[in-house]
Amino acid sequence: MSTAEEEQARPVVPEPEVSDEHRRRAAQIAESYNEDRPTTILPGSGGTVSGTAVNDWVDENGDPIYGRDEPGPPDSD
Repeated sequence: MSTAEEEQARPVVPEPEVSDEHRRRAAQIAESYNEDRPTTILPGSGGTVSGTAVNDWVDENGDPIYGRDEPGPPDSD
């Protein structure tokens, strides 16, 4: 079978419907590219782990929010 024949033999996959949940997740992902977000250093890393994403990992006091018994922010599945 040639490449052209193989491409014609493949089934066409329908485009999925875009839901409000998809739009919400896309906006959440796009926010991570916001250049105006402040950066911080992850406590205990000696300054080796830093950046804007680290702000999502620490609370307003600069303490890590993950690994606590109380719930942190929702997972980004």
